[in-house]
Amino acid sequence: MNNQFNDSIAGVQSKLKSAKTLCLDLLVPQPAILRICDDIGHEYRDRVYNPMIVAWMFITQVLAADHSCQQAVTRLNAYRVARGLLKVSSETTAYCKARCRLPEELFKRLLRWTSKRCEEVSSESWLFHGRIVEMVDGWTVTMADTKVNQKAYPQLTSQKAGCGFPIARMIGVFSLATGAINHMAIGPYKGKKTGETSLLRSILDRILPGRILLADRYYASFWLLAASEMRGVDLVARVHHLRKVDFRRGLKQGYLDQLVVYKKPQRPKWLSEAQYGEFPSMIFVRHLKYKVEQRGFRTREITLATTLIDATIYEAEELASLYYRRWNVELHIRSLKTQMQMDHLRCKSPEMVRKEIHCHMIGYNLVRCAILASALRFDICPTRLSFTGAMQAIEESAASIRLRSGRLEEQWNNLLEVISELIVGNRPGRQEKRELKRRRKNYRLMTCRRNPNRNRFATAA
Repeated sequence: MNNQFNDSIAGVQSKLKSAKTLCLDLLVPQPAILRICDDIGHEYRDRVYNPMIVAWMFITQVLAADHSCQQAVTRLNAYRVARGLLKVSSETTAYCKARCRLPEELFKRLLRWTSKRCEEVSSESWLFHGRIVEMVDGWTVTMADTKVNQKAYPQLTSQKAGCGFPIARMIGVFSLATGAINHMAIGPYKGKKTGETSLLRSILDRILPGRILLADRYYASFWLLAASEMRGVDLVARVHHLRKVDFRRGLKQGYLDQLVVYKKPQRPKWLSEAQYGEFPSMIFVRHLKYKVEQRGFRTREITLATTLIDATIYEAEELASLYYRRWNVELHIRSLKTQMQMDHLRCKSPEMVRKEIHCHMIGYNLVRCAILASALRFDICPTRLSFTGAMQAIEESAASIRLRSGRLEEQWNNLLEVISELIVGNRPGRQEKRELKRRRKNYRLMTCRRNPNRNRFATAA
């Protein structure tokens, strides 16, 4: 058995220690960030707002309920006073400038570090046939309406100038076992090579061989199926909506289970001739269909396309059950966009926007790591634990850790115990109307720029 997933008592203790180290390294300033800066060649001066302090402030800022820079500086002063240091000015200018000085590569390294730590905390019982399964899906985010953001990530063409926000398309690759985000890509909402499949191709080489990738029907093209297979990655997705499936043809492996050939299409414009020649002339793909009997689901029949072609190892029922769990990626995206307030970003330049996104994902992985540690300690499935509750518990525990109120080991054990008690309800087949019981006041949408409105209102007054 791989030592990475050793579930013996000593293995569990080692994983809990790894999770504790990760959480404490990010909840309080740690020299590890300075070592990463040295590795990537980032030069800095030893000052109050050094990379160690600023990265810690930025990550805890997105984890807090209040995302303001003012609150981040207030948090820093509380941390300094608790350690007998002089407080700094409450102005946010120095902190904002220090964030701009940090390189993007630092946050990319931190994201890879947190995803790797979450993987180390995994249990083998959470895997699929001993293999790591990852899920991919896309979403959009808006950001501060500045000229540079509009240039990099233009607003929707249907909106009038000055009445919309810059918008970007993103994809994320999440671990099915841990819920952590391992890879991400971002691009404009519209334009060439900005779709979800294009963004996935840009990071496909980061997905390690031997893994399984879950995706929806948008990703089940010849190019992604073939590219995944060429890299030793297996893809499980719904059949593309443009592909006609006939179970009377192909090599039958069972009822509504067949093996077919996908032939290489003509070269698309986005693919060079050299790259086109690297793809095989055909690939074997397995199709299988199953019914969804559960009430509340819109789709009654689902047809999968996968490169897991051996029906003796990967049975149809197992693959159907595996694809059913793909819905978890929607919940993870909701946690990022809603619980962590990543749906609208505050930073005013594209570079800072990307740093802010990475900080959200680093903080998200930190919460996931604490959930995994609690699940291991109390033998609970991590998907049964509340992300929102864990994030709130971490925020309160982080304040105690920063202010040195109590023994660190007791605080860590208390945090894991609190998270273990925050069980989410098991409500299969729940159906709710898309209506709000509570009335809310709504404002009209802007249809022209704000400045002309101000002038018109001033004239009327």
